[in-house]
Amino acid sequence: MASTYRLTLGDEEHELEVEEHDGSFRVRLGDEWYPLELERIGETARYSLLLNHRPYDVFAEEGPQGYHIVIGPRRFAITTPTLVRGRRAGGPEDLEAPMDAGEWVLTSPMAGVIREVLVEPGDEVEAGQVIVVIEAMKMQNDLHARRAGTVKAVYASAGQQVEQGTKLVVLL
Repeated sequence: MASTYRLTLGDEEHELEVEEHDGSFRVRLGDEWYPLELERIGETARYSLLLNHRPYDVFAEEGPQGYHIVIGPRRFAITTPTLVRGRRAGGPEDLEAPMDAGEWVLTSPMAGVIREVLVEPGDEVEAGQVIVVIEAMKMQNDLHARRAGTVKAVYASAGQQVEQGTKLVVLL
């Protein structure tokens, strides 16, 4: 069974369908199907993507409405779950389920320089709110709160150089 998503490329929105068959995946964009292999690198937000037999280095950050994807200098947004042609599209079940009340830690999805920290301990944040801005490869990347909560700790400061996986903010 295929899962359907909305893919935003610049100002254009496209329907994206992902299908698994016998342990392999393929993706449909427009009228074309492409073979897809995706492997997470460690416990990071970095992935190795092989799409239509071409390799890509990918950073993926989960947000409250889907994913923010960085491939080279380009940013993409994939929204899920969404209503497509009158039915609910498939997607990670935990996006619809309430998140637990424990701590959530924002880690850096990439190596870069912290340009702005928009929260401090004690602040209340909403799901999807930008809480840190990091610059990598001359691009400003907004990092969003995955859920609403109270800021417990901030480990990042403007101008700080961080590596991928560095703990930046903790929410309760």
